[in-house]
Amino acid sequence: MTTPASEKSSAATYTLALLYAIIIGFSFMFTKLALQHADPLDMLAYRFALSYAVLAVPARLGWIRIPKPEPGTSRRPLLLVGLIYPTAFFAFQAIGISASTTSGAGVFSSTAPIFALLLGALMLKERASLFQMLSVLVSIGGLVFMTSAGGSGLQGMSVLGGTMMLLSAAMLALYGVLVRRHRAAYTAIQLSYAMMRTGCMIFVALALVRHAVQGTMPALLAPSSAPGFWLPLLYIAIMSSLVSSWLSNVALARIEAFKVSLFTNLGNLISILSGVLLMGDHWSGAQTIGSICLLAGVIGANYRGFGRRRDRPAAKGETAAPPSAQAGAGSARLARTEPTRAAAAANAPSTSISPEVDIR
Repeated sequence: MTTPASEKSSAATYTLALLYAIIIGFSFMFTKLALQHADPLDMLAYRFALSYAVLAVPARLGWIRIPKPEPGTSRRPLLLVGLIYPTAFFAFQAIGISASTTSGAGVFSSTAPIFALLLGALMLKERASLFQMLSVLVSIGGLVFMTSAGGSGLQGMSVLGGTMMLLSAAMLALYGVLVRRHRAAYTAIQLSYAMMRTGCMIFVALALVRHAVQGTMPALLAPSSAPGFWLPLLYIAIMSSLVSSWLSNVALARIEAFKVSLFTNLGNLISILSGVLLMGDHWSGAQTIGSICLLAGVIGANYRGFGRRRDRPAAKGETAAPPSAQAGAGSARLARTEPTRAAAAANAPSTSISPEVDIR
């Protein structure tokens, strides 16, 4: 039975997921601007160093409180989540994009909801309906059509590039499934803190080692003196990394991983729209068709999330009845019981009267 409170909770969850999609949609544009002043590895080092500092410094000063895990709770899942996302995800993505065409990278990255469906079924026993699975395919098909329409499709896509992009999509899906598995043990802010800390440690270490070996340490500091570097860096570090990770962790605690992955694909549509509206990119009729399919798939896959929360599922072999039927059955059972009790009381010896115990 749906209550006003549950409907508000569902609406809030999908609002957060939509906000997550909007933030990551604009992150592509700001990432391109940041890459004009720093190479990908240096940009990642700056990005996660800043995002971790924005969270860690206020925590150290006591301005915000990040709860510690409960006593006896292992910290290994936090480390594992941080190694998968952002570390492995961005590492595979960086290699894949460098060995792929733009449209090809978009096609392979759109497969994350399929991985999320499979991993959710294997690891969490989450089952999607046939309609939801078809909606996922429609959404992915729409994004593939959009990204392929304006370019050369998969032409020029290397095996290495395709493999790396598939691995990055799998890492994004695995991250979502792991967060759902451990959602009862850790809060969204605990997960975000661990993710930013792990990304900071690994990417900063890789950048320092590379520049130390190559003897190009001044090049690592060069972007910090570029005025055009800081605005896009602030966006991708604070909004695209820190805020979006918290939003996705909150959403993953409440809805299935494949649904959140579809909002990531919706972010790709927002990225294309931002390029058209802000950067003067071309918009074609094929992109209109693809965007309609993408949006229809996202809405279809999440349709049951609005006002269709079911009560506790019936146990095996048990048929759940609506509350009105249960109430009627209870009244009938009570009516049948009263005459039996009266007869038993009349026939019982007066010296052996005992209190009644209802064991139903």
